[in-house]
Amino acid sequence: MNYLAHTLLSDENPYALMGNVWGDLLRPKDYDSLHPQLLEGIKRHRMIDAYTDQHPSVNVIITLLRPYQGKYTPVVADVLMDFILSKYWDQFNPLSIEAFCEEKYGLVSEYIYLIPEQLHPRINRMLSHHWLESCKNKERMGETLKMLSRRASFANQIPDAMVPYELHESVIDEMFLIFFADLQQHISLQNAG
Repeated sequence: MNYLAHTLLSDENPYALMGNVWGDLLRPKDYDSLHPQLLEGIKRHRMIDAYTDQHPSVNVIITLLRPYQGKYTPVVADVLMDFILSKYWDQFNPLSIEAFCEEKYGLVSEYIYLIPEQLHPRINRMLSHHWLESCKNKERMGETLKMLSRRASFANQIPDAMVPYELHESVIDEMFLIFFADLQQHISLQNAG
């Protein structure tokens, strides 16, 4: 899952939100200096990633994309899943995607002090580029895929990722919706336990 999904699936608690959203940027060497509730957010981030990696519907999505994306398939799948989440946003949140993202940008700005200072420039760049909305439509997706392609170490077809998506759109959307409902239920059960 990518940033938008992690943000949507976070607790309302700003500390847990910061841990869940920035879980990939924070390293174990940072943990001793982090607020305990932020560490809970990191645990949720890792649980979401582990659940995603083993879900059969996500495996179908990856299988459909792999012939076109090769080794970058998991990264492309994560980004595409944020695109699909944006596409069906009204099913998951009563706020518009823009209102939801603005609210979260405000929280990230307010609580950035919880994150190690060396990460602040990167987070501030992401805020200024409205990173949560980077997959909200095909135009933004195109920009995001080009940026990912430039950051990749090897030659790739990342900018063309919408081609296989469009070829298999109905199946990929269906698999995502099944997966995301299961993930939400899994998180609810974790919260109850």
